Amino acid sequence: MIIQTQLTKNTKTIYRSGTAAREYRTPASVPMPSRYHGRGVRNGNGSHNGSHNGTGNRSNGRKTRRKTGLPTLWAPWKLILLSILLGIAGSIYLTHVFETQNTLREVQQLRREYERVHRVHTEMRRNYDRMTGPAEVYNRAASLGMISGGAADPVIVIER
Repeated sequence: MIIQTQLTKNTKTIYRSGTAAREYRTPASVPMPSRYHGRGVRNGNGSHNGSHNGTGNRSNGRKTRRKTGLPTLWAPWKLILLSILLGIAGSIYLTHVFETQNTLREVQQLRREYERVHRVHTEMRRNYDRMTGPAEVYNRAASLGMISGGAADPVIVIER
């Protein structure tokens, strides 16, 4: 009962129950058997040593063995394309983050400037109200020689 077979270029070792049972060397001139049956070894002139009749069967009647398995999900071109797309997305994200930080700095600077201008405006408004308020108007009128008419004009009452 053969459990495991290990192939190298010139040596084949057959393991039985975990220990090497037999080891023999093949001459360097003898080609190693093809791992995929039915594919054939390509000669220099472009012909194959296994002829196919177009139906997937060899000329001796055996079916060819195709490489089965799932198609490669991560083909090299897909990885390259994914890397490029991730790089572009990362660049866009970093640009967005830096632009947002710059915009925040500008907003904070404008807010500080607005608050400063608002304080100056409030102070000037107080000065204007103080200059045009009733106390200032009475003092200026008195300095010009005007006489106060009292708090209010007398009320005229008509009798019938």
